[in-house]
Amino acid sequence: MRVGRGVITLAVLVAVVVAWMLVLGIIPIKKTAGELVEKPVTVEITSEGLKKETQETTLFLLDWLEKREKMDKVLAYHKGGRDPFLPAIKKKEEEDLAVQLPKLVLKGIAWDETERLALINDLIVKEGDTIQEAKIVKIDFNQVTVRYHSKEFVIKLYRVGKGSSR
Repeated sequence: MRVGRGVITLAVLVAVVVAWMLVLGIIPIKKTAGELVEKPVTVEITSEGLKKETQETTLFLLDWLEKREKMDKVLAYHKGGRDPFLPAIKKKEEEDLAVQLPKLVLKGIAWDETERLALINDLIVKEGDTIQEAKIVKIDFNQVTVRYHSKEFVIKLYRVGKGSSR
């Protein structure tokens, strides 16, 4: 069987490329544990040095905790949302949990060119109306947005019948 010049040239080129990749470190060369540890590294530390390092680390951590607490207190809320790159304030989350919307059941929505209406708790309401201290902010095709104690809630309209789930 005779091998052509093109195959030999290709084999030589592949060998050269692999060799350069090894030299450049693109393909890592595995080393044995003996090759990696040429000389053991030892450090002598005195009890005073250890005590000093411990104190410096403790001071650094206390300073870091103090800065973190200040940052949590300084968070600024913009248009009802918080900066996602800063941690949340626990007090704000507790306030959000305390505000619960009264029982409002959306039974239907109707609108024409001039006005949108919603049937909530057997009452017909429009945008701007108030029901059980909740102000109707917006009426959409399948949901109503209400504001209750400066927090917005969405009440969705559910279809009851074939092929729908509650």
